Amino acid sequence: MQIRQKEATLRVEARVTDESFTVNNGVVIHLLLIFMGVCILVAAILAATQSLPYAPNPALMKYTTGYLGVPFAILFVAYNVHRIVNRRNAILIDEKGVTDHTTSFSAGFIAWEDIQEVYLLRLHNDDYMCVVPTDIDGWYAALNKRQQRLAKANMDADFAPIRIQFKKVTEKVKSKEGVAFCKKIRPKKVTHVRKPRY
Repeated sequence: MQIRQKEATLRVEARVTDESFTVNNGVVIHLLLIFMGVCILVAAILAATQSLPYAPNPALMKYTTGYLGVPFAILFVAYNVHRIVNRRNAILIDEKGVTDHTTSFSAGFIAWEDIQEVYLLRLHNDDYMCVVPTDIDGWYAALNKRQQRLAKANMDADFAPIRIQFKKVTEKVKSKEGVAFCKKIRPKKVTHVRKPRY
């Protein structure tokens, strides 16, 4: 129990309990994007309100950079604030199933009863947690177009349709830890480590 508590406290990015393994989306990138949006907003306000004696076409610059730049910057900042406030888990493994929100193309939630196997894929540059649905055609048909593109690209490359890259979220939590947690709660679903043939 003490070892588990130490593991949970050592990781800011991950929360590990007996029931779930959670990897959180980071906030640093969104904070940087908010700062960038504020800089764009200041530049747009200056372009809209100040005289532009050195601009080749001051009126065009005032409208494009100034008047159009202000709402763009406000929306950009608001979107990133929204991503921080409504932060959802990037990866969640629990008694219900596996959830992947690492990218906007990710497959989302799949229940354990719909999973045939989970395995660790070792490539030269990274490890991946791979999930194979029991009914691939039915699972694929339920995805949206973006998710289908990613699943098809994975299958065309001879990988599992769901290939979760922990490195996209954090360098501190490895894919093998996610697979190990799957083995702990669903040992019959986890199969051997795979390496592609080059």
